[in-house]
Amino acid sequence: MPQRKTFSCKKSNQKTVNPVGIFTLSIPKENPYNALFNPKGYNFFNMPMSEFKNILSVIIKLESDIRISKGGEGARPDEFSYQLNRVYNAIGNSYFNGKLNISCYFLKRVEEAKEMIGEDCISFIHTHNTISELYNTVLQLTSEEGFRAIQNKALTHLKEQQAFA
Repeated sequence: MPQRKTFSCKKSNQKTVNPVGIFTLSIPKENPYNALFNPKGYNFFNMPMSEFKNILSVIIKLESDIRISKGGEGARPDEFSYQLNRVYNAIGNSYFNGKLNISCYFLKRVEEAKEMIGEDCISFIHTHNTISELYNTVLQLTSEEGFRAIQNKALTHLKEQQAFA
């Protein structure tokens, strides 16, 4: 019987982890994207899954609002929007007590998918590729650069909406 590998993510030291997306500019108090503009930033290394789901929902709404404002109600989602929805669906029924490292959670799913290799090659390839794509999207969302890009996109969209109001 093959020995099962145990997976572990290193526990990050909260004192040395800098929050991502610290926001210091002023924004309209009433906007649908407030969850993206936290003056304290976000610690994706130690976050409740419910908070990540909320942030993800707001990003999905932002992407949808931008798409509709540019292409109308029938505008098709781009690849990024598609991946965001896939990440949200992957955690949609997940309930956790406490906090976790968001990226590590998805990396663990990638590692678990690797264990399927001996079972069914086609299923393994499909599952591993799918989970790896989700993991890469999460890495993009939780990086300083990626989260800043989302914040800037939200600011630009809010300014465009105010210009037309």
